[in-house]
Amino acid sequence: ILIQEPFINENDLPISSQLISFDLSIFTIYDIRSIAYILRCMPNLIHFKFLHETRIIAQSYADDLVNGYTWQHMFEMYNPLLSKFDFHISFEKSYPKLDLDLEINSFQYFVKKYPKWHMIIDRWTPENRNTR
Repeated sequence: ILIQEPFINENDLPISSQLISFDLSIFTIYDIRSIAYILRCMPNLIHFKFLHETRIIAQSYADDLVNGYTWQHMFEMYNPLLSKFDFHISFEKSYPKLDLDLEINSFQYFVKKYPKWHMIIDRWTPENRNTR
């Protein structure tokens, strides 16, 4: 499936300066830049809750999602007041395993910035439904 990327004028995005808390749930394939576009519209965001669940995900999307440096960059650029970040990602992992040390280390910023911030990485494989 070819997804055509719409043109987005980054200098003409709506700004919601009164929005301080935002819950975002995504259940489809998307690009991490879409999250950046959303976050930059909320400069006074204090609490961000992110949930992403999907069965199938491309390796490049998965790599972006579990890269703490990517999230850190977005928050530092667009949400400097952020003080609470809830983060849950779940996807079927049928390709090579993540380098867990690399992924966990990329989130050290959040461990230091947000007291009591915890991270869990869970890898699951669906059961074969054709077995008898």
